[in-house]
Amino acid sequence: MKTMHCERIDEDTLSDWTQPSERVGSGQDDRSSQNGLLSIFYGSLDKASQYNWLNAGRTLVDKTYINILKQSEDLPSIGVDSHHVATELDRFIREELQPIWQEIDHLDHTGKQALTLTLLDKAADRLFGSDRQENHASWLLFYLCPQLPIFPYGPLLNQALSNRLHQESVFENYHPYYRGSCELFTRMLPNLVSEQPPAWYGDKSQQQSVNRLKSGSDWWQRHRFIRQLEKSVD
Repeated sequence: MKTMHCERIDEDTLSDWTQPSERVGSGQDDRSSQNGLLSIFYGSLDKASQYNWLNAGRTLVDKTYINILKQSEDLPSIGVDSHHVATELDRFIREELQPIWQEIDHLDHTGKQALTLTLLDKAADRLFGSDRQENHASWLLFYLCPQLPIFPYGPLLNQALSNRLHQESVFENYHPYYRGSCELFTRMLPNLVSEQPPAWYGDKSQQQSVNRLKSGSDWWQRHRFIRQLEKSVD
């Protein structure tokens, strides 16, 4: 039986799927909803993969999308221009993701976990200037490569996970945090399964990509897991 707290989180998760973030565009920008973020990142990338990764000379992920993600997930300022991030991300996509994009779905779970940590390390080191940024990299990959078992990372989530696992202190970096997330997620998974709302934002191709993703992966359950962690320390 669900508690009132869990039911409230379910309602918030469904609301997040369709409602724009209040932090972006006075709460009027549909791209900042969870569906919107999946569409502009993963949906755009999956669409590009169907057209030989061509994008008329533009970056595959626009700097505007980077700004929307930072604002909607309330990521801290790191003093790096979004144009720089978009340019580096384009290079990262073409060097790291394009060659393996079609193979990701065929990896077993262990292979996907290993690839998750490899890509996280490379993104954290390469995309955000001279300082390693695991927080920003994890949120970016959560929407860019949702077919991989990525868990977003940050001070609030680190504290929440540490509390739930009865740690004496927070996790030192992403790798032990990731192992802890996998452990708790596995334990909570039976209670995270729920009906998934269909995609409504994006063009037809993006909506189809997002619907296929959600039916063929555990992204929706990880999304609910993260929101529950966030609420646990509100």
